[in-house]
Amino acid sequence: MPTTSDTVFIYSYVLSIVMLLCAFPVYGLLRKNAPGLSWHRHGKVSTERLDFPDILGLILFIGIYGVFLKEHLTPPELDENGDRVVVKITPMILAAGYIVQLVPPLLVMVLLVFRQINLVEYFGLRWKKARYLIVMAPAGVITTYLFLFSLEMLGFNAWLTNHFGDQAELQQTVKTYQEASAVTVRIMIAVSVILIAPVAEEVVFRGYIYTATKRFSDRFFAAVFSSLLFGAVHFNIMALAPLIFLALVLAISYELSGSLWAPISIHALFNATTILFQEVKFH
Repeated sequence: MPTTSDTVFIYSYVLSIVMLLCAFPVYGLLRKNAPGLSWHRHGKVSTERLDFPDILGLILFIGIYGVFLKEHLTPPELDENGDRVVVKITPMILAAGYIVQLVPPLLVMVLLVFRQINLVEYFGLRWKKARYLIVMAPAGVITTYLFLFSLEMLGFNAWLTNHFGDQAELQQTVKTYQEASAVTVRIMIAVSVILIAPVAEEVVFRGYIYTATKRFSDRFFAAVFSSLLFGAVHFNIMALAPLIFLALVLAISYELSGSLWAPISIHALFNATTILFQEVKFH
């Protein structure tokens, strides 16, 4: 039975859960036997305000992305001829998409504020070295593009296309932007991709999932786990490896800076360059 892209997404999602279920007891045992290790205190991302309730928080978000996976696996609606129904992208649909994007980060904020955790301090938003973003953001983007170029040169993308066929396609957002003739639609997509997505996804994946996982393990496991989950829940086989790598870069930038501004800036610039390339090439 051939492996489909959906099978890869399911395996990646399940693998991330298994990793978490195995890691937490092991790290817990290690800490019990050697309390002085304190691996979760290494680096600049503080985990001091997080505790056992955040295990439930992790379960919540894993469950949410499980629902997204189930929705992705639902067979598409077909018309009377058996062809897939194509939904026309309108400003109203894109506006609804904004709301969906904002639900997970709002949940994070509720979980933190409910325990009287100062969001500005927790996310390191008063970063005194913010000027370094001028160098850090381009460096992160260039590093990621070098990885993408390496995959292309090694024939990895060609192998994916050959193995998965029609399933090896562009991310839906990129494809929609390429095909959109209405300027309003393209502007709304750009706002979603460049502004909303970087903030929303960084609050959830680096700001909470990475940090909460680090609290009960260490920064290395937390980076791998959160990056695998990040790549898997985008549900695109061509983007899976690049997104996992990008997520690792984002986690490293967060850990080196201690401020969520670092991964947000890299993420936003990476998405902006993607949109710019599509605009120049197709419009």
